[in-house]
Amino acid sequence: MDKNCRSDVAAFPELFTGMEQFIEELAAGLRRTGFRLAVLAIPGCALLLFALHKAA
Repeated sequence: MDKNCRSDVAAFPELFTGMEQFIEELAAGLRRTGFRLAVLAIPGCALLLFALHKAA
């Protein structure tokens, strides 16, 4: 398999159009998902610690 090199973008620009937009949208989705997980995990951990403290 041939190794990709930096000249690929110059040789085939049509293959790389929209790549920046794709990366930006992917990063935005990952940030959104991470924020949602944090919003759910923080109260969840607090409830778990509260329940464990009451059980002990």
